[in-house]
Amino acid sequence: MGGFLSVPILLIAAVLQASLIPRLDLPGGGPNLTYVCVLAWALNAPVGQAALWAFVGGLFYDLLSAVPLGTSSLGLVLIIYFISGLGTQVYRLGLLLLIFMSVFGTMAFEFGRVVLIDLYQLVGYIPSTAPVQITWGADLTTTVFPTMVYNFVLILPVYLLLRLLQRRLPRVD
Repeated sequence: MGGFLSVPILLIAAVLQASLIPRLDLPGGGPNLTYVCVLAWALNAPVGQAALWAFVGGLFYDLLSAVPLGTSSLGLVLIIYFISGLGTQVYRLGLLLLIFMSVFGTMAFEFGRVVLIDLYQLVGYIPSTAPVQITWGADLTTTVFPTMVYNFVLILPVYLLLRLLQRRLPRVD
């Protein structure tokens, strides 16, 4: 059931990410709602379901942005598998893992997206005249670091909301 919920929840997150967040005029961009939702769901979901959420969320995120399709899915799925491996090592530290991943996972995800977009431009997959331009210093200081702060602030309320929803779903073992 959790897999089916990924479509409406992540579609709403991606649409809000593409339409509302830019209008709020937050300094440094804004939170990555898709990443926050995927991370919050993945902490208490089976790995397969979390990977599905990451894949679907990445596709929706890319469909509503200027980056090539699959760029965000790749980053989100890698983050999920990292969480799954780390989660088995620190099983009882779920809340600390959530906070850790909201900060450092955001940094890894956003940095990975910047690297992939830069590589796409280097090999000619994205033309140099495309609206997606990478300036390393500016992107890291004016986008990645503020996004880390926004995601850190949003992760707990989103986690609590999605955790309530997860608890209402029937258990599938």
